Amino acid sequence: MAPPVCPSFSVPVGFPVFGLGFTAEGQLVVAGGGGAGRTGVQNKLVSFKVEPRRKDLEEQAVYDLPPDQDAPMCLDAHPTKPVVVSGINDSEKSIKDGRNESCRLFDVLEDRFDALQTAQTVKSTNPEEYQKVARFSYDGTLIAAGTTEGKVHLLKYPDLAPSFDPVDVGDEVMDVDIALEKDKLVCVLRDSIKMINLRGRNAGKIIQSLSPATVDKKNKVSFRAFRYGRGYCKESAFAVVNQVNGYGFICQMDPYTLEIKSKKRVSKKPITAACVSRDGGILAVTSSDLSIIILDAISLRVSNADNGLSGQMDSHEGFV
Repeated sequence: MAPPVCPSFSVPVGFPVFGLGFTAEGQLVVAGGGGAGRTGVQNKLVSFKVEPRRKDLEEQAVYDLPPDQDAPMCLDAHPTKPVVVSGINDSEKSIKDGRNESCRLFDVLEDRFDALQTAQTVKSTNPEEYQKVARFSYDGTLIAAGTTEGKVHLLKYPDLAPSFDPVDVGDEVMDVDIALEKDKLVCVLRDSIKMINLRGRNAGKIIQSLSPATVDKKNKVSFRAFRYGRGYCKESAFAVVNQVNGYGFICQMDPYTLEIKSKKRVSKKPITAACVSRDGGILAVTSSDLSIIILDAISLRVSNADNGLSGQMDSHEGFV
C-alpha cells in the first residue's frame, strides 16, 4: 500500500524567504527580503493565517525594516508565546562602528509586530557576517544563536542577557540546538559537531567534538543540522549528514553521548534542513531538490515524501 499523501500547497509571497515558523497561536511568520540597500524588495516580517480549505495565506501583519538594514536571515518561534526571534543585521554604518543588535525579539499580535529586546551577537565590523541561526529551548527560557563568524551565544529569554561569553567554535555555524534538560548545547559546523556544556564550572566550554570520519570512514561527508529528540523520541538525537555525491543521511544518536545508534539514507540529494514535531513522533527533512521527507522519528521509516512543492525550500523563489 502506498503511503498517505501529505496535503500541501504553495503560495507566492513576493520576496525571498530566509526563515519561517508557526507561533503557539498557529500564525505562520515569514521572514526575508532583498537585503540591505536593495530597492524594490522590502526586508520584512509577515504573519499569515493559513487557510487550508482555500489553499491560501491571509496576510495579518507586516513589519517593514528600514531600507539600510539587512534581511532577516533566520527565525524561530517561541513554543508557548506569540513571540519570534530573528537574526537581522543593522545598517552598514552601524556595523562598521561596532554596533549590530542582530538578535531581535518580536511580539506577534493579531494585526502588528511589536519589537522587543535586542542583543548583539555579531561583533565583526564586516557587513557580510551575520547571525545564521537562532533556536529556542524546548521550554522557551533560553535562545541559542550561531553566526557566520564562528560564535555561539546562549541568551536568556525574555531579556536576552548572555548566560556566558560567546563560544568560539572556529567556523561558520550551520545549526544549533539545546538539550531538553538545558544542560548541553550542540552546534553544527560543516566539518564538526560540537557539544557545549551549559551548567556548572565548565559552562560555555566545548566538552565533545565529532568529526565526519566518526560517521563515515570511507566517504567524504559534511554535517548540516542537528536536533535533540523530544516526547516519543526523547532518548534520541538526530544529525544530518550529506555525502559529496549528493546523498543525504540521518544519523540517530544517543542524546547524552552522541554515540551513533543507526544511520539511514533518506534522500538522493543533500538535505538542507530538519525539524522534530512537538510531540516527538515525526522527523521532517528538506532536500535541495525541493522535496519534504517525513519520517517516523523512532524507526526512521519514511512515511511520506512530497517532491511536488516547487519553490518551497528555495529561499530565492519567494514561496512558502
